[in-house]
Amino acid sequence: MPAPAHESRPAPPIRRIGPEPDPGHHTGGLFALWAHRRLVWTFVLNDLKQKYTGSSIGFFWTVITPLLELATYTFVFHFVLGLRDGYGDGRAEWASYAIFLFCGMVTWSGIQEGIIRATTSIADHSHLIKKVNFHAITLPGYVVASALLNQVIRLGVLLVFILLATRGGITWHLVLVPPMLALQAAFVLGAGMMLATVSTYFKDTVHIVKAAMLLLMFVTPVFYGPEAYPPRLDLIKQLNPMSHLVGVYRQLLINQELPDSRTFIIVTVIAAFSLLAGYSVFHHHQDRFADHV
Repeated sequence: MPAPAHESRPAPPIRRIGPEPDPGHHTGGLFALWAHRRLVWTFVLNDLKQKYTGSSIGFFWTVITPLLELATYTFVFHFVLGLRDGYGDGRAEWASYAIFLFCGMVTWSGIQEGIIRATTSIADHSHLIKKVNFHAITLPGYVVASALLNQVIRLGVLLVFILLATRGGITWHLVLVPPMLALQAAFVLGAGMMLATVSTYFKDTVHIVKAAMLLLMFVTPVFYGPEAYPPRLDLIKQLNPMSHLVGVYRQLLINQELPDSRTFIIVTVIAAFSLLAGYSVFHHHQDRFADHV
């Protein structure tokens, strides 16, 4: 029997033509950083340009600022407080400590800048987060890359100092610096993603992070050697990932020798755990970023 005229037939299912729409910042994972590497690089270049816009010497402040800090800290901690580097390799005492201090400062600055700026990366770019086709992970990704680029430039200055002070050559240990930079980037990106997520809900997060980084700067062997730690506080040093990173760079660049294999394992494990934990938190909350920024 035919259906009554007043009854409508069910509409056929709508077939989507073409690929599924890009959900933007809702998916993509860590691979989105590589897939959108040109966008990340564009952000990095714009970041460097904006940082020195209107300055007469512009980009050179990347080198001049840490040199001024180095001169200040060397005077205070070496000449006033009498701190030593503990290496005793025959260089002038003040030059030896200056190189030792500069290596620690360069490493610390790269870590600190990446973590603090990544913490506010989502809130600082709320106009982009609210765009459907934008991958949120590129924001902490590019600020970490920008901090790492600044660190690489300063490491180049450090190598020049080492060559002038030691009148020697660069050893093969230098080839291990890029893998260490990659591990450092993984650690900072993981911490940055986690803190960026927290910061979208709790706006005072960045102030807490800045205070914590100031405290950690003095807890980490930046101005002094690891041997200065009292034995009863050695656990604090071992649990501090920045202590291991600073120590590895000094071993490779200043001592020109391989660090202990256990240190490499610790740094690798910490970096992997930070990246996976940070991404997990970031991934599960990024759908709600637009509602809180």
